[in-house]
Amino acid sequence: MIEFRPPRILDASALVELFSGHPGVMQVLDEASDDGYFVVVPTLAIAEAQAVIGAASDHWYHVLSVPALRILDLSAPVAIEVGRIAGPRLRNHPVQAPLIGPLMTAQVLYEAKMLSAAIGTTVPEAYGGHEVAVHSLN
Repeated sequence: MIEFRPPRILDASALVELFSGHPGVMQVLDEASDDGYFVVVPTLAIAEAQAVIGAASDHWYHVLSVPALRILDLSAPVAIEVGRIAGPRLRNHPVQAPLIGPLMTAQVLYEAKMLSAAIGTTVPEAYGGHEVAVHSLN
């Protein structure tokens, strides 16, 4: 019998840690490679991480070429849903700490729900109040 293992999804905070070789993030990637599942990265998470670390493009290409990683582009239908999820946060909490921007967080939540994925993050409180699995990388 084949066991279904849902993918992991990395947010901007996890991507920043990936650049520094964070042991928890590296373990997630190693397990994905060894066990044959994927780690997914929403494009808004890439954008928000880049805004914080300012890495050279070739560094991103190297990091994102890890075989177990899959990039989730922000299509128009997904962008509409992400905007819907982010709306209350934008209206009620207009000032956000770095790495938990409302649009990125909303895309991560949306993709995690669609894929039944666990979110890898160093800011688990960003996903409170939502029915998703969160894997703290702290």
